[in-house]
Amino acid sequence: MSAIEAITVPKWGLTMTEGTLTEWLIDEGDLVAVGDAVADMETSKIVNTVESNVAGTFRRIVAHPGDTLEIAALLGVVADTDTSEEEIDAFIQSYVPESVAQTDLLGSGSDDTAEAATHVDAHTAVKEESKPQAPTNAALDALADGEDDSDVHASRYARQVAEQYNVNLHNVKATGRNNRISKADVIAAIQAAGGHIAAVVVDKTATAEPHRSTQNDSKVKATAVARRLAMKLGINLYDCRVSGSHGRVCKADVEAANALLNGAPVTLAAIATGAIEQAQATPEFEETPMSGMRKTIASRLQESKQQAPHFRLVIDCQIDQLSALRKQLNDAHPGVKISVNDFIVKATAMALVKSPEVNVQFDGENIRRFKHADVSVAVALESGLITPIVKKADALNLTEISNEVRSLATRAKAGTLQPDDFIGGTFCISNLGMFGIKQFDAIINPPQAGIMAVGAGEKRVVVDGNDTRVATVVTLSASFDHRVVDGAVGAQFMTDLKRFIENPALMLA
Repeated sequence: MSAIEAITVPKWGLTMTEGTLTEWLIDEGDLVAVGDAVADMETSKIVNTVESNVAGTFRRIVAHPGDTLEIAALLGVVADTDTSEEEIDAFIQSYVPESVAQTDLLGSGSDDTAEAATHVDAHTAVKEESKPQAPTNAALDALADGEDDSDVHASRYARQVAEQYNVNLHNVKATGRNNRISKADVIAAIQAAGGHIAAVVVDKTATAEPHRSTQNDSKVKATAVARRLAMKLGINLYDCRVSGSHGRVCKADVEAANALLNGAPVTLAAIATGAIEQAQATPEFEETPMSGMRKTIASRLQESKQQAPHFRLVIDCQIDQLSALRKQLNDAHPGVKISVNDFIVKATAMALVKSPEVNVQFDGENIRRFKHADVSVAVALESGLITPIVKKADALNLTEISNEVRSLATRAKAGTLQPDDFIGGTFCISNLGMFGIKQFDAIINPPQAGIMAVGAGEKRVVVDGNDTRVATVVTLSASFDHRVVDGAVGAQFMTDLKRFIENPALMLA
């Protein structure tokens, strides 16, 4: 038998338990080297790039975007060009993932593959239009101009194509995930400039051969009715989409799989135009599987609302002095851009140190009290919410906090945070003031015992002795876990926080 190698799910971080494939960065037939970026995979809250640990020709895509896979599970197959399809099929059927203990420390994991959706192995007819041609005209030559592009955010495979065709990545428009330049972006730039490279054309008249799973489907989540119907029709539950409640395969999913696997021949054109979905006579809607991040958010916040008895304390803080000090600091140091939220992070950290009963984590049995305040700051992403941590915020000055918050937010949006950057923390701040929200209640992020909701600063009439005046006021609403934080303790924390915010010079001491 010819040499056949597996590209498998890696593991990033000791706490990672699952991964969802989001995008393939290579195609069947591509040559890959050790270290090449081959796919993007989403873990609980970040997206990482899977790098190949083998070299050769990429022969078979096994996992598909949306699949949730176990650690060391099979993603794809690399084999010599003379390896037969039958040999590859036999390898896939006999493949057994290594145990977690045997996997590389850079590997990742997944949930039960019961969540896997239906997939069709469409063995498409392809035609090679022509051989690669080196850029020769002025427009193509212009793609090579520009400064050093080593710091451009691009996939490794895109960088390889760019080097092959002498393309400076500064001249390529990024359309990939997290604003990264993909291989397709480089190819598009070359073609737009009049270049000609090898292209793969899909013959949409080819017939797709439905793939039938053979593994034991007893662990697939399914309703009793769906399981009985699947047994009657001879359908493997791994070949069914998952659209039922609580992530289960339902009767309609089995019927759809049966129509796809045992019905009339399915053409690629029909799949591409969505004719199969239309034939199922279901109401028109768009269905998107929950991402790993959304699953984590849903699970943790549901757990928090069910188990942590929330109580809330609201206080108004005048920020005119804070705003004046902020302007003074930013004017005096042109390279510094301290925000109001940076002041709130610092004030919160100092108040937490004064109220150590709030600066805690609670796992349901044990209370952990911390010497320093590790303040989590909520950052909104397109795919959800993440809370990177400003560590030892009480020991940092305002400039250091400002720089750290900006760095964390940038890395969060680029998807380059490490688990240690967002797992843990002793308290959280969620600020929706930039959206004009006056006040809101936030849900505690376990194992933390408190979270601060920050509203917008607005001009209000306030009473000062016997007089009235206009002041800029921010409403702070804190949620506490009553299992470990008492009302009086929370109130003292809020009082200290108000004092620091309204007397910002205290933060400079």
